[in-house]
Amino acid sequence: MRVTRVVLISVLCVLLALVMASGCGSNKKDVVTDETGGRPEAVTAYEAAKYTKAAANKWQSKNWVIEMRDDDPDGLNRVGKSKIWEVYFFSPTPEENSQMFVIYNRGNVWPNAPGGNKGSDKGRKIYRENKPEDFRVDSPEAYNVALRNGGGDFLDAHPDANVHAVLRCKADYDALAEAMPAPKYKWIWDVVYREPRIGAEVLHVMVDGMNGDFITKELKTPTQ
Repeated sequence: MRVTRVVLISVLCVLLALVMASGCGSNKKDVVTDETGGRPEAVTAYEAAKYTKAAANKWQSKNWVIEMRDDDPDGLNRVGKSKIWEVYFFSPTPEENSQMFVIYNRGNVWPNAPGGNKGSDKGRKIYRENKPEDFRVDSPEAYNVALRNGGGDFLDAHPDANVHAVLRCKADYDALAEAMPAPKYKWIWDVVYREPRIGAEVLHVMVDGMNGDFITKELKTPTQ
């Protein structure tokens, strides 16, 4: 009888331990999974391209970046990083839907459905034949070059302005038959300064995406 009691107590202890380990039933809170994989909240353009590449490779193993856009409503921070980037990839493999973009949003990577490339058939031919070299000037350097060439003065006069940036390769201009500031450039940063209000003037500062040289700047006033 004593042996039976010892066995019964042992079984009850094991069951109690299992219940405690399971979080006491219905009171257990759902575990929140970190989907960022430890990626930082704000990143440079180069880092965004690196982090989104795996999603592009899963879509098509042969692909390359043709455009990047800072899409954070607050724009670039003071070290040239953004919390949100849109990274556009082109693949020469599919006859249709040869472009897709992947969003980097605060450490999360969100691939979008593939779609038609810019410039239709003509654009697809241009992208295929004019694969760009990898850009060499990251967003912090482009930010600083623009700051020294008109951006700083604009911010002094417009303290509420945000700074945004777009990086495009030559093929991206050519696919849309858009004139580049000069045809010799392979990548161009367009660093944009504007106040977040309708009708505000906008400053565009162009920076060479391969060596960081200042190209030109243009102040645009919206038509009233």
